[in-house]
Amino acid sequence: MASRKVVFDTNILISGYLWKGLPRRAIDKVRRPEWIHLVSEETIEELIRVLAYAKFGLRPEEIEPIIRDLTAISKFVEVRSKLDLVKADPTDNIFLNLAIDGRADVIVSGDHHLLDLKEFNDIPIISVRKFLGL
Repeated sequence: MASRKVVFDTNILISGYLWKGLPRRAIDKVRRPEWIHLVSEETIEELIRVLAYAKFGLRPEEIEPIIRDLTAISKFVEVRSKLDLVKADPTDNIFLNLAIDGRADVIVSGDHHLLDLKEFNDIPIISVRKFLGL
């Protein structure tokens, strides 16, 4: 069976890397060969930007191993699409553009702006619980 491609939004990645719980289980799931996690320059930059928020209390040397691990378990996609569908939170559009250009099978999100879309270009947008089959 061919691997399926998934895009995780920033909140899934942050929750998964910083705390135990369902997002961590989702990251562990994409370490297996049946899934390919997609990233782009924009999604990595967004993750770094958010991880640097004071509320997380992370120093650059603590962020770097997270990014290194994520890039090791992910496939890099060069994104050309420039859709601007989510007006309430324009940074969410980087995940939609990545999903289109990477031909993702699913987007996993904890963000209501994305989840409210339910699907985009025939790509389901689902919660981490649904991704894990719970």
